[in-house]
Amino acid sequence: MSWSDHTMDARARHLLKSLIEQHISSGQPVGSRQLARDAGLAISPATVRNVIADLEDEGYVISPHTSAGRIPTSSGYRFFVDSLIHVAHLSGASRRVLLQRIGARAPDAEEVLHAATEALSEMTRMVGFIRVPKRATQTLRHVDFIALREREVLAIFVTDKGEVENRLIRVEEPLSASALTQAANRFNASYGGRPLQEVMALLDEDLRQSRKEMDEILRSAMELGREMLAADQERMLIEGELQLLDLPDFSASERLRELLSVVRQKRELVMLLDQSMRGSDVRLFIGGESGFAPLSDFTLISAPYQIDGEPVGVIGVLGPMRMPYQEIIPLVDGTARLLGQALSHSEMLPS
Repeated sequence: MSWSDHTMDARARHLLKSLIEQHISSGQPVGSRQLARDAGLAISPATVRNVIADLEDEGYVISPHTSAGRIPTSSGYRFFVDSLIHVAHLSGASRRVLLQRIGARAPDAEEVLHAATEALSEMTRMVGFIRVPKRATQTLRHVDFIALREREVLAIFVTDKGEVENRLIRVEEPLSASALTQAANRFNASYGGRPLQEVMALLDEDLRQSRKEMDEILRSAMELGREMLAADQERMLIEGELQLLDLPDFSASERLRELLSVVRQKRELVMLLDQSMRGSDVRLFIGGESGFAPLSDFTLISAPYQIDGEPVGVIGVLGPMRMPYQEIIPLVDGTARLLGQALSHSEMLPS
């Protein structure tokens, strides 16, 4: 027997749904006898075995090691999410918890972002993450340099949105106030009034030229500006990495160590999440769908959040494929919506 997603018969759908729900609940392979007993269908274990064998041939389930039972594959979970379950809206109780955790933090945007990530991680018992809004579309208003001590200068970067980024520069020789003013004027003449993304490209090019006549303070400011903008491209908040250590699925797993390494490095996650900003709905990457080998045993669920109607970031969770999708999908979606509302009322995004 060969099925497509549209031609799988009702009995096979029912058994696949029951098998996946039992596996999500127990974490154990599900045998045909158990499935025949618990699926609520008046069919024999032999008939169940035949259907499950067909499901295995089609790649929806697999038999781990020598076990007589079956567990879902990533294809099985994808079919389960797309065709076998109904995802409800966020419950009133969950909404109240999120409003209490997130809404109370406005107008401090930094606290709102941290609170949303932490709340989502705790409520799902998964790794919670948030892609912090990029500032690349903002414009550099100006840079100021202020002498703090004999060989320390504070560089202050200000954007057109009023965001301020401070960096300490250590110089080899003391600099006068007039020298600092001159360096700031030169920096602002070259880069002020330009979009931050363009500033980053110009800084890269100018620093590659490595001009010897460049003032020390100006070159230091350029390097700091480039570092600040480069770091901005990968800004993420992550909560609850240790939650996965409590799951029997990964208590002694090399895959988990690889995943935690990816979480710490962030770059692959950032690339994946930036894909999620292109839509407006919840997006799932189940197993190998992400294209990143360390995530092949995991599911990433994300949703973009908006400020004044514009998508600015992504929030979501990362956990094993064996997760309660019907509970977690509305939590991710609802948190993204409430986060956008909270940030729309905050005074500014975090710098």
